[in-house]
Amino acid sequence: MKEISKLASAVAATYMKDEEDIDFVPKDVKFSGREDLSTVLVHGYANGKEKKKEVSVTVDYGDDYRVTGYGYN
Repeated sequence: MKEISKLASAVAATYMKDEEDIDFVPKDVKFSGREDLSTVLVHGYANGKEKKKEVSVTVDYGDDYRVTGYGYN
């Protein structure tokens, strides 16, 4: 679980930087809780010119750590 959290956080940060040009700083990772789902929510914040915005990035670790979406909290 710790390894998945670490890798998912790194993938989320890289994705947000490369795809959205946002400096994303991961804070914590929440597992979906359902055994049939292989997704985690990486919670953190966008570090930008404006004040910090809370962001959640969804990462599917069962599909080679593919980012499936993100949203502002």
